[in-house]
Amino acid sequence: MDLSLTRLLRKNKRLPASIQLSFLNRLSRSLSNGYSLLAALETLKWDKTLQSLAIEIIDQLKRGISFEQALERLSFHSLITTYIYFSKEHSDLEESILQCIDIYEQRLMYKKKFAQAIRYPIILTIIFTITFMFIQQKVLPYIMNLFQTGSGDSFFLMSIIHLFSILYISLVIIGVIIGITIICWKYWKHRLPISKQIRIYQAIPFYRSYLTLNTSFLFSTHFGSLLGTGLSIRDVLIILANQSKLPLLSYYATQLTESLNNGRHISMTMSELSFISPQLASIFQKNTNQEELKNDLTIYATFLTEEINQRIIKFITYIQPIFFIVLGLVIIMIYLSIMLPMYQLIETF
Repeated sequence: MDLSLTRLLRKNKRLPASIQLSFLNRLSRSLSNGYSLLAALETLKWDKTLQSLAIEIIDQLKRGISFEQALERLSFHSLITTYIYFSKEHSDLEESILQCIDIYEQRLMYKKKFAQAIRYPIILTIIFTITFMFIQQKVLPYIMNLFQTGSGDSFFLMSIIHLFSILYISLVIIGVIIGITIICWKYWKHRLPISKQIRIYQAIPFYRSYLTLNTSFLFSTHFGSLLGTGLSIRDVLIILANQSKLPLLSYYATQLTESLNNGRHISMTMSELSFISPQLASIFQKNTNQEELKNDLTIYATFLTEEINQRIIKFITYIQPIFFIVLGLVIIMIYLSIMLPMYQLIETF
């Protein structure tokens, strides 16, 4: 492997998204002009930023390594390698790359918007937490010492201060625990059986809704593409079951294959799967013609894309207002917990 590429991978552990997109866009243009995959990769050598990458992939292809495996070894995103994997099943690499570019660009755009939306709330939360800890340790004890009159009102106010302190610290601790849990889950989930992962996903209220949409989208997209090659429903399910890029899809495809072998209609089993939408099951129930089924799955995948995009945008839109409202309420409570005892103390003189 080229030394510059090796250093890049060691530094980033994954190729920068800009390089991955540039690689896919240039490869797609070359393929659309009638080049074979190897010839298209040769044209990428003309670009100095992609030269070492193209040389490495060509070398791996000549050694008998599949295209998606070569990309995987070079730390391309799993979404890209998944689409490339399915492209060899329906022999339409160019179309798969175009779909992949579109989805990957959307993912990067939403990731950037999310980072922008959450950046300032996180900074404010950190600053405010430090300020709160200072007030908690230095200011409030002094005020409470001055206010030790033994009256019921002072006891009530001090109780409110303590309760507020506990609630705020609890929220911060919960946030930290959630962050650590997400990071740990990312590295440990592959060690759990997919059936246990499904049970855990079902217990997460908002994520399970997103996972249903995403799994239904992936299923309808790849199932429809494979169905368009003339394969039977059973053959498509076998291909989906044997792939390892999407474990949840593989698990569901295995269950559906077993259902067909037992003489059960695919829609009946599909309606029982946790993260397959009822609409997708109804599409399989009403369609007996493979061409109609393929068309319906394509349209439904488009609908799901729009639905997922709308939900992500809505979620990102709500992040900052929610953070600012919570922080505003916390600031008001701190102000009241400091000022009310002082006003009451002044009235006693």
